[in-house]
Amino acid sequence: MACLDDISSKIPDGIYLEMADKMKRVHDHMNGNKPIHEDTFYYSDDDSEFESDDDSDSDFEVPTVENRRLREREYQKLRDEIFGLVKQMHAEYKVLEKWDKETIRDCTPIKRMTTWRKGQAIMTWCDKTNKFWTPTRDSRELVCGCTDQFAFWTWEKLTEYGMKMIVFEIGTEAEKVSASRGFICQDDLSLKTLQKLPAFEKQIYEEYKEESHRKWNSEVENAAKKVKESEEKMNTLEKACIQREYLIGGFLCDREWRDYWNLDTYVFTTGRTIL
Repeated sequence: MACLDDISSKIPDGIYLEMADKMKRVHDHMNGNKPIHEDTFYYSDDDSEFESDDDSDSDFEVPTVENRRLREREYQKLRDEIFGLVKQMHAEYKVLEKWDKETIRDCTPIKRMTTWRKGQAIMTWCDKTNKFWTPTRDSRELVCGCTDQFAFWTWEKLTEYGMKMIVFEIGTEAEKVSASRGFICQDDLSLKTLQKLPAFEKQIYEEYKEESHRKWNSEVENAAKKVKESEEKMNTLEKACIQREYLIGGFLCDREWRDYWNLDTYVFTTGRTIL
C-alpha cells in the first residue's frame, strides 16, 4: 500500500481503488479469512466481470497493436516536423545575421573628398541630371565626348566635354541660348560664369555627400527592419516547435535536445544534437 500511495497521483482513482481492493483480498486470503475458491480475485463464475468493455471504475485502456502503430506514426510525424522547423530556423538565422551586420555600417559623415569620391560625385551628377541631354542618353559623353567605357569622371573632363550642361545650370541667359545651339567651351563664357565654376564644383561634391548619408541611413533603417522581421519569424518557428513538443509529451516521451531560439534574449543556441 505504501508503494501504491507513492504513485497514486499518477494513476486514475478507479485504478487506485481497484488495486487497493484486490490487495486487501489477497491479504485476507493470506490470513486464511477466505478460501481461494470463494475469492473472485482468483476465481469467478461470471467471466463477464473481467471482459466487460464498460468499466465505470477505471479509464485505463490497454492499447492495441494498431493503436500503438498509430501513436508511433504520429510521434514520428511530430519529430519530423520539429526537425523541419529547426532547419528553417537555421536558414532564417543566416538572413538575420546578414541584416544585423548591415545595421552596424559606419555612417560617419564624409569629411574628406578623396579623388575616388570626387569621381563618384561627378558620375552621380551626370547620371542624375544630365544624361537625357546627350544624343545617346549616355552620361559618359559628358566626360569624354563618347560612350567609352573607360571614362574618367573628373571635374576637368566635365568642363572639357560637358560644359554645355554646366552652362544650363549656372550660365547667363545668352550663354544658355548659345549652348542650346551647339558646343560651348570655357573660352565662350563670361567672367561672371567663370567665377561661379569653383562654387558649382563644390556644390556637386556637397550634394553627393548629403545624398550618400541619406542613402546609408536609409539602408541601415531598412536593415534594422529586416532584422526585426527575421526575429519575428524565428519566434514563430520556435513557438511551433514548442507546440509540437507539448504534443509529444502526451505520448509520455521525453523532449529531445535540439537547436532553439530563445524568445526572451533573442539568442540562437546551436551545436546541440538535432532530432
